[in-house]
Amino acid sequence: MIHFLYNVILTCFLILHLPYLFLQSLLRKRPQKQLKERLGSFPDLSSKKPIWVHAASVGEVLCCLPLLKRIKKEVPGCEIVLTTMTSTGNETAKKLIPEADQILFFPVDHPFTIRRAIRKIGPRLFLIAETELWPNLLRSCGRKKIPVVLFNGRISEKSIRGYLLLKSFFKRCLQDISLFLMQTEEDRGRIIEIGAPPERTGVAGNIKFDQVLPSVNLEPTVEISGSLGFRGNEPILIAGSTHQGEEDIFIQLYKDLRKADPHLILILAPRHLDRLDEVEKILRNESLSWKRRSSLSGQDRKEMPGVILLDSMGELMRLYSLGTLVFIGGSLVPIGGHNPLEPLFFKKCILFGPHMFNFLEISRRLIEEGGAIPVKDKEELSSQLKRLLSDEKARNGIGENGYRFLQKHRGATERIFEKIKPLLVT
Repeated sequence: MIHFLYNVILTCFLILHLPYLFLQSLLRKRPQKQLKERLGSFPDLSSKKPIWVHAASVGEVLCCLPLLKRIKKEVPGCEIVLTTMTSTGNETAKKLIPEADQILFFPVDHPFTIRRAIRKIGPRLFLIAETELWPNLLRSCGRKKIPVVLFNGRISEKSIRGYLLLKSFFKRCLQDISLFLMQTEEDRGRIIEIGAPPERTGVAGNIKFDQVLPSVNLEPTVEISGSLGFRGNEPILIAGSTHQGEEDIFIQLYKDLRKADPHLILILAPRHLDRLDEVEKILRNESLSWKRRSSLSGQDRKEMPGVILLDSMGELMRLYSLGTLVFIGGSLVPIGGHNPLEPLFFKKCILFGPHMFNFLEISRRLIEEGGAIPVKDKEELSSQLKRLLSDEKARNGIGENGYRFLQKHRGATERIFEKIKPLLVT
């Protein structure tokens, strides 16, 4: 009954929303190719029997990277189709994942579009990054005997409440998944609580620890530092993937911190680039000098602003290599935080707020092992920033602890690969 209602709602949504999507397509605000793919119009790949990998957004795309490299190394002739939900995820995949032979948009989870998509792709195996449970897709795969593997799976404390409200519905969906490879025992327990058969579940770790990095040697660091006009001795505070309410806090803290060190630079990297104008308005109101990253090209330090607003996609991780201190955004406000692992590859001292529930296990263990500094509010953040900016030994020690933590937990890619290996060749 619930599944029937789900499909009725989807049908109504399509009927009401399609004219708007077509209009956007005609006005070229939304490419026609994207609209066609949302409706399941894909190239005919069924003769190649590809592996279909679904990664919703940028974070999931990045976590797919080491696994797709491993698959291509072992089975070089296999075709890989990668689908995403978001445009940013799609663009990131095109830039970073040459292993994907086709990069497409995920179709609307309506029986008609899903059947059409599966007929066109004809996958031998369907891999889902993290937790994307699309009922019609899973049911169609089950009927066609297509193995489905959920990898790097996680169920947050917040999201499980929603799943449990509709447990009978999701329990039926989970029956069509062949294997659940979860990040932690806690995640495994939660997916079983929702209705996954225990014998199909396992713990493989977090594949984000195995993330493939750009080169970290001195040359690229000098190159990016030069492109920003840095001399190389400036303290740099990076606020990465910030959300509404966090930029105001960092701008106020920056004004205060700069009294002690006028050479301090703040790099603000809003999570969503459509908020850049909003952040610039705050900077104007505070009478601060700033420039967008895209406008900088090795300028003389005298002309450099105190605040750099990151307006480019895919560059934040490289910028972490320059940071003196790094703050993980989405954690001072109740967003759930973002991936705290990326700065650790560069042995950076990281801080985050009290709202890290999207990375609860990682953040908890990082704190326990001395690899991160938690702060509960603006006042504690201010105190810790002042302390760490003036104590190089302390921040280097925290960075080393974080790096050791990162290295200790690598290996999920190989564990996942070994589990799916029998399903790769048919």
